[in-house]
Amino acid sequence: MNSPPLTDTPVSAAALVQMGRQPGPFVLALDGQTDPAALLDCYEVVRAIPGRRLVCRGAWQGRDVFIKLYLDGGKHWQVECRGLQALADKGIAAPAVLHTGTADCGALHVIVLEAIQPAVTLETALSQAHEEEARVALLQQAIVCIASHHCAGLEQRDIHLNNFLLAGECLYTLDGGGIHDSGSTELPVTQSRENLALFFAELYPDDDAFIDRVLPVYLQRRSWGSDDLSVATLRQRISHFRGRRLRRFLKKVFRDCSAFICEHSWRLFRVYDRTMDSAEMVEFLADPDASLQHADAQYLKQGNTCTLWTTRVDGRQLVVKRYNIKGLKHRVGRAFRKTRAAVSWTNAHRLGMYGILTARPVALIEARFGPVRGRAWYISEFVAGDDASSLCGQAMLDKAGQIRAGQKLTDLLAQLALSSLSHGDMKATNFILSERGAVVIDLDAMRKHDAAESFQRAQRRDLRRFMRNWEACPETRAMFAEMMRARKLVTEL
Repeated sequence: MNSPPLTDTPVSAAALVQMGRQPGPFVLALDGQTDPAALLDCYEVVRAIPGRRLVCRGAWQGRDVFIKLYLDGGKHWQVECRGLQALADKGIAAPAVLHTGTADCGALHVIVLEAIQPAVTLETALSQAHEEEARVALLQQAIVCIASHHCAGLEQRDIHLNNFLLAGECLYTLDGGGIHDSGSTELPVTQSRENLALFFAELYPDDDAFIDRVLPVYLQRRSWGSDDLSVATLRQRISHFRGRRLRRFLKKVFRDCSAFICEHSWRLFRVYDRTMDSAEMVEFLADPDASLQHADAQYLKQGNTCTLWTTRVDGRQLVVKRYNIKGLKHRVGRAFRKTRAAVSWTNAHRLGMYGILTARPVALIEARFGPVRGRAWYISEFVAGDDASSLCGQAMLDKAGQIRAGQKLTDLLAQLALSSLSHGDMKATNFILSERGAVVIDLDAMRKHDAAESFQRAQRRDLRRFMRNWEACPETRAMFAEMMRARKLVTEL
């Protein structure tokens, strides 16, 4: 797209700025070096902040490396270098620094790091660890690593899961730019607690149940007792940081950034997943209604307030939900409110942050006239599977299979409760029993509750509606009543 032709001609800082988020392969000539040590081959950009930073996979002197390029002067480069040096001085595992310097006559600042291979980020490792014991083991390993930072007086202020790299039995710390040296022999209790809370806030709420199992590992490493670090206070700070992280992320889903492409004009607002950007997707998003004429399009619902259909784009089966305007009164009532499509878009990303399965959000489109909103489209990936009403029919004949499906659905309800989310329309058809697990859809009435009483009232309404799905199936109803009591979702139904 913005890629230069593959060439041996070294690229300039100005050219890299013009290439934007997706530069193609390029060659960089290091200042003060001689051939062949002067040339860096950058194969792939893995992270880009346009005009500021690039992180690339590449090769240098015949070895695989990671390359960090700073396009906005030497300030952030110096911070990164200091952080990486602090990790090395304290004996904390981190990728070795092979070279620091400049390129393009000082216009670019460069750090070349060894490539740790094979390796996965902590986020990837956790996503692949489905068993409880495996997740606890990974979290204990991370806590030991964080404790080593704190014992050395270091604080990783950008402490997210992708800044830890797992290779075999070793967990490496990445991103020296987030490393702060407190100057103390050890990090004080308050700073340590805040840093731990920031780390736990990166995890799903489900993982909070493991805090009591992994925190003793940290306390042992610090030679502290349980009175030195209050678990209750730690949990409060986790909740605070998780809420802040979620609020920041939900602002990003409505603007152009590394994850989303956003286009905004007087007549239109459109935002979509950047990883799905293609000529075919752009054509589809320009007029999603046109996909109704495709041979593979299939109506799922035709109503006054919304129209629902499936279509294929780039080989993916998508679900398009168009929110209609019924008439003048309806138009006036909806004109200045957040569209239901936007609510669905927000809630889908909220669920993703909480680790709750839903259809992957693809795009949000709103027809506008300045600040006035009209029709809107919410587009998501299609989820294959039977809806939960199959538990009440003849489709699920295997009793053991019914129990497994019921347990997955109950687990999803527990996740919603843990995150203080009410759904608003718990029809059986709004839950899909997929290969990945139970998936919740139809998110335009979902609400996040800050007050416990408000959530409890909404949850009672939700669960009463959920249980009405099984009025014709006493055995299924009894199964869910027992499962929900076991998860302490209800005391009576």
